Amino acid sequence: MKTETCAANGGESRHRARLLKLIISYKLVKACTVLGLAAVLAVMIVTGVSPDLYRFATRLREHATAAWAMRVAGAMVSATEHRHLVVVTSALFLDGISTCVEWYALARGHTWGEWFVVVATSLLLPFEVVAFVRGQHVGRLVILLVNIVIVLYLMRHAMRAARARVGSATLGE
Repeated sequence: MKTETCAANGGESRHRARLLKLIISYKLVKACTVLGLAAVLAVMIVTGVSPDLYRFATRLREHATAAWAMRVAGAMVSATEHRHLVVVTSALFLDGISTCVEWYALARGHTWGEWFVVVATSLLLPFEVVAFVRGQHVGRLVILLVNIVIVLYLMRHAMRAARARVGSATLGE
């Protein structure tokens, strides 16, 4: 009976380790992608390509006939305005840096890392819910659900680790 429990716990521990590695990999890919996109936008702003994009989007909007094409073109016009590009680029850099810190803390196994990810991800969940409600897309739902799973998993994992530290400290007394 005891052997079965140890085997089950070992399997559960390996499963948790795989989930944690998956979250760490996700954070690394997200950080690289977001920072890469921010860098591309920054280069576009610095080299003066953004006015060309704005003119292209404006022309596209003028020639669009279908309602959906007009909406897409209108969104492109808004997104390519210089001030919007600057705001989006700044937000992407901040998100990328925050995600790098999350990745680093989790990858290094810092005690505070899991809680940092829980807090950082939890703070953004209301915005993701609002974005999903406004435009119900499968992609937004997937991102929302992935982030909820990450928060719940890391919260549970961090609480177990804290209990284990308290228990081992109590036994050491």
